[in-house]
Amino acid sequence: MQKQLSQTLYLIGGSLAVFGAIAQLLEKSYAPYFFSAGAIVFIILQVFYVFAMKSESTRQQRLARMGLFSTLLLGLSAYFMFVHSNSWVVALLIYALTTLFFSFRTEK
Repeated sequence: MQKQLSQTLYLIGGSLAVFGAIAQLLEKSYAPYFFSAGAIVFIILQVFYVFAMKSESTRQQRLARMGLFSTLLLGLSAYFMFVHSNSWVVALLIYALTTLFFSFRTEK
């Protein structure tokens, strides 16, 4: 995937996810839909990233796969939003912390 396209999709997905999370805190009925759209974009981009890592070292491949599993927590957060459970905050926090960890572990 082209770098410019993936950056644009990350921006769109991130904006949708943040907007959906803030709207959920404000108890808006449309919040889970926006958050889910952003989560789907992130999950798809992470899948493409895992497939792009096939030519990298084993360590980088492992980190990419672990990143995919942590990105699936966004989908779990979206599910919790739809069932009106406050557990979506915990899943989102775990995703944020693991993403922060992976940002320091991956090579530039």
